[in-house]
Amino acid sequence: MRRYFGLFILLCLLSAMTRAEERTQLFNDAWRFHRGDVPEAMQSRYADEHWRMVELPHDWRLTPDSLNEIESSADTVGWYRKTFTIAPSDTARSVYVCFERIHGKADIWVNDTLLYRTTCSYEPIKIDVTHHLNAPLERNTLAIRVSATPKDSATYRGAGITHDTWLMKPYHTHLDDWSSFVKTNRVYSRRGRWHAELALGTLIRHAGASSDGHQLHIRIVDPEGSCVYDEHYMAPSEDSTAFSTKVTLSKPRSWFAETPDMYRATFSIGATEEVCDSVVIPFGISTLFYSPDMGLVCNDESPLIQGSTFDYNARLTGYTAFRRAEALLVEHLQCHGYTAVRCPMGLLSEHFLTACDTLGVMVLADVFAPIDSTESWSAAATVDNIRRFRNHPSIVMWCIDDSLSQYAIVRDADDSRPIAVTDMLHEHLWSDERTAVGDHTPYAYQLDAERLVSSLVVGVSAPDTLQTDSTVWLPEQQRWTWHGYEGQTMKLNVYSRNDWVAVYLNDRLVGNAKTNKHTHRVSFYVSYAPGKLDAVTDMDMRKLWRPKKARSKIKLSGRFRDHFRLFTEGEPTYLYLSADRTITSNANGELCFVKIEVLDADGNLLPDAEIPLSLHVRGPGIILAAGNGREMSSSLTELQTYQGSALVVIRPFDEVGTIRLTVRSEGLDTEDIAIKVTE
Repeated sequence: MRRYFGLFILLCLLSAMTRAEERTQLFNDAWRFHRGDVPEAMQSRYADEHWRMVELPHDWRLTPDSLNEIESSADTVGWYRKTFTIAPSDTARSVYVCFERIHGKADIWVNDTLLYRTTCSYEPIKIDVTHHLNAPLERNTLAIRVSATPKDSATYRGAGITHDTWLMKPYHTHLDDWSSFVKTNRVYSRRGRWHAELALGTLIRHAGASSDGHQLHIRIVDPEGSCVYDEHYMAPSEDSTAFSTKVTLSKPRSWFAETPDMYRATFSIGATEEVCDSVVIPFGISTLFYSPDMGLVCNDESPLIQGSTFDYNARLTGYTAFRRAEALLVEHLQCHGYTAVRCPMGLLSEHFLTACDTLGVMVLADVFAPIDSTESWSAAATVDNIRRFRNHPSIVMWCIDDSLSQYAIVRDADDSRPIAVTDMLHEHLWSDERTAVGDHTPYAYQLDAERLVSSLVVGVSAPDTLQTDSTVWLPEQQRWTWHGYEGQTMKLNVYSRNDWVAVYLNDRLVGNAKTNKHTHRVSFYVSYAPGKLDAVTDMDMRKLWRPKKARSKIKLSGRFRDHFRLFTEGEPTYLYLSADRTITSNANGELCFVKIEVLDADGNLLPDAEIPLSLHVRGPGIILAAGNGREMSSSLTELQTYQGSALVVIRPFDEVGTIRLTVRSEGLDTEDIAIKVTE
């Protein structure tokens, strides 16, 4: 009997998964785009065959042919059009078109009817188009006019449908995604065993359908996939009825920066023999509050908050929220010592927060910071975003201005997190201290040492930059190639949180000294000679915060020797290509990032190398963008290195095969790299 019951449960779960796939379909492919205003493009009969075919996410300011137009253009307009049909079986469903975000002011038409007009650039859009569609198998037209001015954005001058889009087709009896939530009320100990009390809720919509005999099924699985809660409830019969309950779990696994364990809750509704709709919510178990003495407290611990304010300015992918780009960004932040990132609401995305959930990076979200400097925040858009993002455990705090009205809006939308006034965050070191082209300033090296981001950093100042005024920051570079300075005195600033540092030149001791406890810096004066410069320190791992992946490789007890080495480079000898991965899938949102480095015969990177490159790609993929640390390339076939390196972003097609990128430069050997694309 148990065997048959288990089989019945399995069949129900498979049915729920199938209906979930039918319910939500990615709507990113086969869009037509035209840059420029075409008022008649809102009409269904408009002929758009000459428009360019694009796939979302799409930022029309990202394209190379637009780079030279941004500064000179005034108000700009882009049009998107897409046609689609519904199946005869869809007449039993409600149909929604959902946009995670459109950057710019958008007007949206369905079959010649204006259904939606955005008020700001960061509001999520969910449009019920059920009663505006043509008969099954007849063509429907979706037309969108996006208006964005280059000077509007205080963060990034992007424009377009920059995030994912979905077509949702739930049955008339369905669950509201944004109203479904799981939050931790408390974690407590009873008789030596830990328990977590959770609050779960959703909104049930019947949309005129018969609701007799419907049940709500809630199932929770732990991080290992084992079921820890399974219960059925009678669903309320009224339309748009909120449902809530409390659940207690034993031996809970807490979500924390060091142990980001994720649970999954599945809400399903339907009659006894059929599941109508299903919503899956990944969540973490964590209790959050703010203490005047301890600051932010997560699961009774005070997490280390170090990082910077999130900014899209340096991204070759622009404002587009590709899944792989968002995940790789979070991985890089964590590998550079970030435990947290402060982010305006308008720059959050589902992919970014999912990566933060998985890796344990905390997010402090500014809920009232608009993307565009000319627009004011929208209370309705802010509430919708909070409701959409509140299930992500990586969001540990909502940040507001000093306003009681803002506090009330956020508290009503989500009471599970502390709400911080911006002034409360000044105690945290958020400034990244970089120049316009991405170079670190000397103060950034000091901050890195102070935050324990880097255990050891060396900056070198040439003789002609030395100044008598010690209050002025001297230009510093991380290099030991100074032709023409042989025998002259160079100033070395070594930044470290450690007690002492030793410096060697060509394996001969230059000197050793204690670091300043306040500036975390010690200075050495060295007579320049080509070769190898080596700064050495003994590092106590117990004093250094490192990401989880790094901690697993090094024992936390004891000491180890850390080095920071600089070499005198030779002449450019060859190009070295490396990719973030050499096997990728053809799913929408996948990208591959290929780094190009100019090396000498000994394999040293040449920081002064600025050489032209030619690019050629073959196979099932295209070059989406190319650039370096200073600028984005205006061409997808030509590129120049900066500080010895450059970056190429490749987007796979919806095919399988091998993408091969070939890079050529005059006087250097031609190099290529292969990336395998799978299903």
